[in-house]
Amino acid sequence: MKNLILKTEEGDLFRFTDTEERTELTIGSKRTADIVVKSQYVEPIQIRLILKNNVWYAEDLTPEDAKSEVFLDGRRFKRPMVKFDGVLSIRRAAKKEKADIVRISAVKQFSRKKPKNNFDLTAKTITTVGSGEGCDIRVNNPLVSEKHFFIVFDGQNCYVEDAHSVSGTYVNNKKVKRQKLNDYDRLSIPSAAYIFYRNALLFSTAEGGIRIDAVDVCKRVQDRNARGKISLVTNVTFRIGAGEFVAVVGGSGAGKSTLLDCINGMRPATDGKIYYDTNDYYENMNTYKGVVGYVPQRDIMHDDLTLWDALRYTALLRTRADLSKEELSARVNAAIADVHLQGKERLRISSLSGGQKKRVSIAMELLSDPKVIFLDEPTSGLSPDLDMEMMDLLKDLSKKGRTIVVITHAMENIDKCDRVAFLGRGGRLCYYGAAKDAFRWFNRRSYSRIFAALADEETSEAFAKKYRRTDYYKELYGQLVEEYGKGCCLPPEAETENEAAWEKAPKRLPRRVRTARVAAGGGTAREEAAAAQDTRESGEEET
Repeated sequence: MKNLILKTEEGDLFRFTDTEERTELTIGSKRTADIVVKSQYVEPIQIRLILKNNVWYAEDLTPEDAKSEVFLDGRRFKRPMVKFDGVLSIRRAAKKEKADIVRISAVKQFSRKKPKNNFDLTAKTITTVGSGEGCDIRVNNPLVSEKHFFIVFDGQNCYVEDAHSVSGTYVNNKKVKRQKLNDYDRLSIPSAAYIFYRNALLFSTAEGGIRIDAVDVCKRVQDRNARGKISLVTNVTFRIGAGEFVAVVGGSGAGKSTLLDCINGMRPATDGKIYYDTNDYYENMNTYKGVVGYVPQRDIMHDDLTLWDALRYTALLRTRADLSKEELSARVNAAIADVHLQGKERLRISSLSGGQKKRVSIAMELLSDPKVIFLDEPTSGLSPDLDMEMMDLLKDLSKKGRTIVVITHAMENIDKCDRVAFLGRGGRLCYYGAAKDAFRWFNRRSYSRIFAALADEETSEAFAKKYRRTDYYKELYGQLVEEYGKGCCLPPEAETENEAAWEKAPKRLPRRVRTARVAAGGGTAREEAAAAQDTRESGEEET
């Protein structure tokens, strides 16, 4: 797509549309440059933006003896031409503090497809957006004020004005009070986002959950025992559909919590991108406040409070200030009903069981009506029956229009998830699909053996390559390239002619034959060890 809107740190916009025949833009101090940077340290033409195959690239034209350098997301170009998928900056070469002379970033484009939903802003002088019944555009969310913002049309231009809302109004991820709107500006409030185009609002709300795309996600940290860095998450690419229930599993140290924190933004990835409904999540985190919920492994609540009081006080903190007592009570009652704790309202938190306390933690997040919820070990310490109840609860929440992502080590009820992501050594994604197909995929008869195999780095890398050869990954890769451009993630792996040794099923006798031989006293030492392992695995699932 040719459409490109560039903005500087000062907020200036430069537009390049489909109607233009050129496929290049120039940046420099020369007057004839498309974007002029007035600085004695900037070359006449220092950066060239080139359109190839509907993807924009940045070319560094800086000579060796120049007084400045070009960076993309704070890093020098690895090669003269790179994909323009970050913030371009020009810095003085000799300065140690590396202060930016100019910062240039691209505004995410709105597709020119005919919108299904739009609201004409020229029909009225003032258009009101909020949760109140009298609003022209109504958004039903406890974080949205009764009158959240106005759009004023003066006959020629449109202006957005925040109506002293509690959560704030954001334009292109910046909180505003009053601002003139330009084509392709993105307005956002909790649970709703809008694109302004030709005096109309093109909008969509996250009613059915949020689709999450993890695209070539990597997380590297400094190794305390060495000078280099170690990779906690390595080239993870997968898609969580809106309203899906997905589990992330793996052995100890596989990077489960790190990956979860990369997706929810608590610990952003060092490389790769996270997209929420095709929007760069890291660039728009402010606009998703209240839409994303997080339930930690450790329950954080006051034991001396009753269930009702704990939720009421939490609701006062997490919902808008102008919420009436009736609306506040309705939110609390709805959260209690969602986690099936009716009749426990007057009980103290200290008297509740471990499973009930975990339900209270989930209810606290539900008060703000999030569209995606992340949970870290929600079944930790629960008995098998409570584990099943918790997984059933999370499944019900996903059916009600929420995207649920959970970390768990309890595998007894993992089949209730729509998809399961298995992580191996180094945070590599080794499998992503239905739980029932995992045994066949790994050629292992139990989850314990799967995790033991994935503890080996070489085996994990081999399974990660196998995942990138699947039809699912090939289809997903094509969709990601179409939406985010070429080079956004690793391409599918080439097909192998012969089955690798690690892919072959282990050579061992059937269980009934092996058990009979050991019982008769004729089994070998290896068979006796295998029979003992069979006994330990008797309670685990098999293919």
